[in-house]
Amino acid sequence: MIIKMHRGVFGMKEYRLSEGINASIVDGIIEGYRDYLEVRRQKARELKIHSAYAWVKGNHIDHYVALSCEEYGVASTIAKAGLTWQYLQFSQKDEKILFIVKNARYFSVEEVDKGKDANGRTRVNKASYMNNLMDINSQVEFEEIPAKVFNQSVQLELLEDFQPIKLEEEDTKGMDSQFDRFYIATYNIGDDYQIGEIRLWMPNPTDNKAYLISDLTSYIGQKPGHIFDIEEDLKSALTLTGTAEGVLDAAAFGIVLDDVVEQES
Repeated sequence: MIIKMHRGVFGMKEYRLSEGINASIVDGIIEGYRDYLEVRRQKARELKIHSAYAWVKGNHIDHYVALSCEEYGVASTIAKAGLTWQYLQFSQKDEKILFIVKNARYFSVEEVDKGKDANGRTRVNKASYMNNLMDINSQVEFEEIPAKVFNQSVQLELLEDFQPIKLEEEDTKGMDSQFDRFYIATYNIGDDYQIGEIRLWMPNPTDNKAYLISDLTSYIGQKPGHIFDIEEDLKSALTLTGTAEGVLDAAAFGIVLDDVVEQES
């Protein structure tokens, strides 16, 4: 899906982020992933058990996106999710924009506020934090037009990219008065364990769909640091075997409560 914008306060082209920010998002995602891989490699060599490090990929990526985007006036803020999980929100106050970074495997173009589980199925319950963030786009005029459909691949490396379901209300409530635009940058990791696709979406709170603003995939490979090999020993370290972890969602472990369960408790 793509987005067609009416000319208005921002102007038609103003819904796209600057070239500098786009490139920095890509640089940060790739450098964060590379840093994460080095940690996985190191811990696989040092520890007899190291599977818990599969949970930290998002932290590495958020951290390096924050560093990469700083020169363009993008600030990062820690937001809490559930009881213990944290992630970063990125904001540019001059342009009044906010964005977050997500693994495409957990992202649903058709139902943004639910997302997908590790098996590629749409989650049953909504995430209240996503509803609050999507409300930032309440004044954006969306018009859906026929477009290319992007397929989302599912990998059974599950716990490497846990995404929270429940976010503390104070972290997102009322943000529609602070920002004019909210985006989600998604990255996809292919079967070769490389970052293969990076895209920037704008979710519509009216129809709960995400509209493609920019396909940033073309930025991948433009810098020497984007290219690196993944050796067989690292591939082995990234593969969870011998348990059911590869086919279960994090919620199955009781680590995160969705909105309905938490309200009932």
